[in-house]
Amino acid sequence: MEEIPAEIAKLSYEDAYAQLRSVTEKLENEEVDLESMLKEYSRASALARHCANLLSDAEERIRVLIEKEGEIVLEPLDD
Repeated sequence: MEEIPAEIAKLSYEDAYAQLRSVTEKLENEEVDLESMLKEYSRASALARHCANLLSDAEERIRVLIEKEGEIVLEPLDD
């Protein structure tokens, strides 16, 4: 899997998602040459992976520690 560029990796979820929406709209609504389209698609792909990674990390942090019968067990918050 391609590494996420540093300029994208430093973005917050909100900023990355906003940029992803912008790139997607540009690809859907504007006539762009093939080279520009490939560049924008690559950026959109990196932004989407970054957003997915941030959501996955957030999901892990939402898990709570619950003590059961003297043991510490990780359980999802929605249980």
